Amino acid sequence: MHSSDNHRHCFLLTGSINEVLSDFLHLCEHLSTPLICAHDVTEYNQLNTSVLDDSSIETPSFRTCSFKQVRQELGSTHDAILVDLTHGVSASALAILAGTVRGNGVFAIALPNDDWLKMVDQDLPRYLPWPYESKQINSSFKRFLLSHLYNDSSPFKTIQSHQVQSNQVQPNPLQALPALASIEENAPLTNEQAKAQSCLFDEAAKSYVLIAPRGRGKSTLLGDSLAKLLQANKKVALTAPNQAAIQTLKTRFEYLLKEANLDATLPFYAPDALLTNEAKWDMLFVDEASMIPVPLLMALNQKAEHCLFSTTDYGYEGAGKGFGIRFCRYLEAQSTANMLPLQSLILNRPIRWGENDPLEIWINDCFFLVPNQGEEIPFIQAESASFAQVYKAVVGEAWLTQPDLLARTFQLLVSAHYQTSPDNLRWILDDPSVSAYLSLQGSAVNSVAIITEEGLLPNELSLAVLQGTRRPRGHLVPQSLLAHEGIEDAGHYRYWRISRIATQQSEQSKGLASRLLSHIETTAKNHLIKETVPCDFLSTSFAATSDVVAFWLKNGFIPVRLGTTKDQASGCYSLMMVKPLNENAQEKASVWHQAYLANLAINLPRDYPDIDANLANKLSKGALNTEPSATILSEKDQKDLALFVNHHRPYLTIRAQLTRLVKHAITHKQLTTTHKDYSLLNTAITQSASEIDFTAFGLKTKKQVEKHLKLLVEELLRSRA
Repeated sequence: MHSSDNHRHCFLLTGSINEVLSDFLHLCEHLSTPLICAHDVTEYNQLNTSVLDDSSIETPSFRTCSFKQVRQELGSTHDAILVDLTHGVSASALAILAGTVRGNGVFAIALPNDDWLKMVDQDLPRYLPWPYESKQINSSFKRFLLSHLYNDSSPFKTIQSHQVQSNQVQPNPLQALPALASIEENAPLTNEQAKAQSCLFDEAAKSYVLIAPRGRGKSTLLGDSLAKLLQANKKVALTAPNQAAIQTLKTRFEYLLKEANLDATLPFYAPDALLTNEAKWDMLFVDEASMIPVPLLMALNQKAEHCLFSTTDYGYEGAGKGFGIRFCRYLEAQSTANMLPLQSLILNRPIRWGENDPLEIWINDCFFLVPNQGEEIPFIQAESASFAQVYKAVVGEAWLTQPDLLARTFQLLVSAHYQTSPDNLRWILDDPSVSAYLSLQGSAVNSVAIITEEGLLPNELSLAVLQGTRRPRGHLVPQSLLAHEGIEDAGHYRYWRISRIATQQSEQSKGLASRLLSHIETTAKNHLIKETVPCDFLSTSFAATSDVVAFWLKNGFIPVRLGTTKDQASGCYSLMMVKPLNENAQEKASVWHQAYLANLAINLPRDYPDIDANLANKLSKGALNTEPSATILSEKDQKDLALFVNHHRPYLTIRAQLTRLVKHAITHKQLTTTHKDYSLLNTAITQSASEIDFTAFGLKTKKQVEKHLKLLVEELLRSRA
């Protein structure tokens, strides 16, 4: 039956794949094409063309998607979804798909009759570093999820398969749900939407931010507003990370224009295309803004008189809260004349389903996507102020006995990091190499750092990584130092990588994070593996901005690698830094740092023109006033270039070494202007890698470029012998 409150129906189906599918399709008999999602949907695809045992049921067809394909469902609306967790679990898939089911629709989860906790999880390997395998792990996350599925507040109704005998069909006791009413595609705006639109049309602010949960009608509001502004002869534009998720927006836009007898296409531009367009708009709409790098958003904000940035305030993108804090600070600081710098638009009431929907509440509670009762968790409570600061480390299954602490810790990570997603919860609970270090004051969580243990790679594996033939899971720092910097012994050391660090916003700039790092350093120095192997380095890798680099420099970390391409999420280059913890590590770090500085002196002015002077100065801290010679080719340079020629060392990582090789060859008359490739080599060492037009030299593909450069480098190296 339909629920009068328009809530979704939630089922937990247990049994074999045939039994679960039969029950699910029976429930959905009158609903439109269901969607089935699993780690591997091969069996479901095979069954989709077969006849079910219960031939009395008019079987509807169904679609399938794997966990890897789930993001393609963003922006879609479904009557019914089955998520089969039998052979693998994805927290983000659950969160995404739950947000696409309409009111009175079906959201079902499938589990086996067997002991699910003892079954090997096929989705788990992507969370585990080498050498761990799924069969070695007793998943704490699966226990966590199972307890939430069966607890008293769970909205899921458990249904065990009706097929109790393998060769005898039993009458199905399940009642098929009634068909859902057609979606009113172009319903009038709600009072809340109309109020937000009126505020937008007043143009009282330079920038607007629309932050709301899923299912609140953001897309409808944007499409409606775009059409009305266009009808009012305003010059408008729309951008988003991709066009796949703006179908609802487009439908509303086209409907209103058709009603007004206007012939116009949706003014959609890709973010990059918008920046290169010289036009200036009256109003620019940026949908799913939290998925666009912040530097790119800042540039987009200059393309129109007014901008609206729309995004989800929490959820599967793992971006909303961090977006809200970082980018909104920038918008608020804008200097504007006769208008507000920033105004917030709010949509609270769900449209896709009813208010206080049990499934939405369960998803949010299970994955800590919003604070309890819709309020910010009081991380720094008044009664906690009198308590002394203490530190605590929590690992894996220990979280299960401290659910309140887990909630506060994870919500702090969500609030501070734009890349924190529900899948990170599984990572923290199931990866044996991960531990969390907390700074506590009473029950309040002030700061948190997530540490991953890396390194101690066998010689054979280290060599394979160095040569680019293997990329074992995890071990970010030693792998990058091997594969991108050619540091032959980088895999031999033990690293504690700070992969996340966050401080409650109200407690920032008080030194809490720095003191937590000092505690971690002390712990790492005293921590031994099997009482024999100490930790050699603290390390970190992050999107390099001036303020963040300054924080790590202040805490004694030194840079050893600057990434060659921008991070897609942050729009910044990644920077890798280390802090040595013993005398041998200090000697190594000094060598690595000097090599980094020598390469940076060549690469920074040529290949990083978009890095500002403030950040460049911090990246170059420790460099000598005198420039290192660009014509001296070291033994390390020759090894790096040999890795490029003979193995799989990426071209972008040997740009500085190539520069020294070419200049050395010119200085020693081993390369002259009469050489047929002199112009190519000169271009390669003087122009930015992103600006070189290799087609001018007859090299049309990346493969041709790399092959030809390898031959030239090999020739120049031989001429030195």
